[in-house]
This record gives sequence, C-alpha cells and structure tokens, in this order.
Amino acid sequence: MRSECEAHAKRWRLALPRRVLHGVAGDVAARGAGSSVEFETHRAWVPGDDPRRVDWRAYARTERLQVRVTRAEVAPALDVVLDVSASMAIESEKESAARDLLDAARLWGRASGARVRAFRAGAAAIADGEPLEFAGGERSLVPRAALRSRSLRLCISDFLWPDDPFVALARLAADATHLFVVQLLAPVDLDPGAARAVSLVDCETDARIDLRLDESARAAYRTRLERHCAAVADAARRAGASHARVTAAPPATLFGELARQGLLEPA
Repeated sequence: MRSECEAHAKRWRLALPRRVLHGVAGDVAARGAGSSVEFETHRAWVPGDDPRRVDWRAYARTERLQVRVTRAEVAPALDVVLDVSASMAIESEKESAARDLLDAARLWGRASGARVRAFRAGAAAIADGEPLEFAGGERSLVPRAALRSRSLRLCISDFLWPDDPFVALARLAADATHLFVVQLLAPVDLDPGAARAVSLVDCETDARIDLRLDESARAAYRTRLERHCAAVADAARRAGASHARVTAAPPATLFGELARQGLLEPA
C-alpha cells in the first residue's frame, strides 16, 4: 500500500448500515475509546450469553430475549470484488485509484476485525502482494470462487458495459450481510475532450470507429453516460446496496467523496 493511501485510509471506516449489523458478542475485543459501549443493534439471545447483556426493556416490548451488540463486536467477513478489465486503467489516475480502493478496503476490513478476501471480477482471488494487471474485457462481476455467506461485500467497477447492472449486483448481494458499490470513473470517461476528428479504439475488444467528435456528439455522449450511471445507481438501490459514484483522484479526495456519499465514516 502506498504511504499516502494508508495515511488517509486510516482516517475512515466503512459505514455499516445499522439494520444489517450482525455478529456474535465477544467475537472481537473492543477497539478504540468508547467502542465497548457503542451500542448498535440487537440479536437474539442464545444459551451461553451473559445475562447482563440482555435488554430487558426490549423483552418487555417484544417478549423475546435479545442482547445488545456493539460495533466492536461485529466482525463479519469482507469480500472485495475488483473489476480488472482494461477500461479500469484507461488513465493512470484511474488505475491508481482502483489500486488505492482495493488496498484501503483491506485496511478498513482488518481494522474492524473482519476476515478480508479480494477477488478479480469474473475471475480468481487476489492474494496479498500479488501483481495486479488490468487487461481484457471480462464483463461478469461475480468471481469464480464462492463468496462467503453473510459477508460484507464491496464491488469496485466502472460498469462501462452495455449489460443490465442489476443482474450482476443482485448476484453479488445474494446472501450478503450488505453490499457496497463504488462506480469509479476517469475524467476522460466523463468528457471525451474537445471537438475534433477521432479514431476510437475499444480498449477491451480492439473494435475501432472513426467519427467527428463535435459538440453534438459530445452532448449525446454525456447524456447517455448520465443515463447509464443513473441505471447503475438504481440497480444498486434495488439490490439493497450502498452506492457511490466517484471520479479518480488522490486518496484524500477519493475517500472524502466516498464519505460525503455515505459509504465511509470517520474511524
């Protein structure tokens, strides 16, 4: 992990929705000031639980034994799925941002006590320290290896393919505690540049097209991109996921934008 990325990543953690916090009390020792009393949610009482943890007020309302669960006691697995298709490295800044997000996700998971695994979208797992190559045009987000049941899942992709994003996101969200979706775009993805004659080459298929990139074509491109990004956001919502769309940037800006959109919170 780059030192700049690590320094800024340590300031944040994944913002876990209260409704999806699950865990077993005592799995993880309390971390940080106040974390041992940072009440988050309830879970059903099971034999062996400390009776002092029973919420008797909740029992009076529901007639069900429930124990309080704190954030520090919630340590699910975290499965990170990274799109490594060629479009994710169309600019060096976008590739760096993708790598930073992967490294930061590992840090956020481990800092919370989660067991972290990373996967290439549509392909195999990514080992710690393994060289990462962005190439090809894999359009499946679901890794070949099975994701863990009830894991937290984080998907990082530009979603720049024509297929319905809901199909892939619904599969990633299936049997997950929660899914986080980060759509990462480069500045050139958002605006193809000044009017001119261009030859466009698909970086994933090598398909080529010559066209005149005039103001009308640029406007049409931006309209279609916004429509596509809206479809990704809607697909994430329908899949029950948290979603953010960010532009490639240095870690301080990138993580700050994720926090502004609700995917991160101060550590």
